[in-house]
Amino acid sequence: MRHFNDIDPLTVAQDPRVVASIQDDIEPTVTYYFLIDGDHMIVSNTNWKERKQKWLHYQIEFPKRGLLWYLDTLEHKFFKTEAEGGLPKGKFHDKTEIEGERIKLGRAFNADGNGGGGYSFVTLDRKEDDLAKEYTFTDAFLFEGGLIQIFEDIAAKIKGGQL
Repeated sequence: MRHFNDIDPLTVAQDPRVVASIQDDIEPTVTYYFLIDGDHMIVSNTNWKERKQKWLHYQIEFPKRGLLWYLDTLEHKFFKTEAEGGLPKGKFHDKTEIEGERIKLGRAFNADGNGGGGYSFVTLDRKEDDLAKEYTFTDAFLFEGGLIQIFEDIAAKIKGGQL
């Protein structure tokens, strides 16, 4: 499994691997960056903490074909009933292995901290402090805040061989 250095929150905006970015829909000091590095995608965020006068950042990495799987699974497993080929009743996640890395998509029931839904994008084999690395995005950010469109645009370029 390929190792990636942490992104530098001070220079990531100018990184030539960045293919898209979006400001968080709730916290304006948080920006998400989407980078393509060879056959992998890096999703990272930076957050300026004014009180601490410090940058915080986080990232996950996965094979870029994993983005195609995440979107396909969202559409065909989570947005359909069991009778339509979706996940079985009571199952709230799906996982697969792509290029030797296990990834998972799960439904989050308190993604916003107020009981609102969302989805967790998880890289099961890449860990930090013995926990799988993941991002949980709210339904509002994904579907109303423009994040899903960014994912779909990147996926189309991956599928088309442009990335």
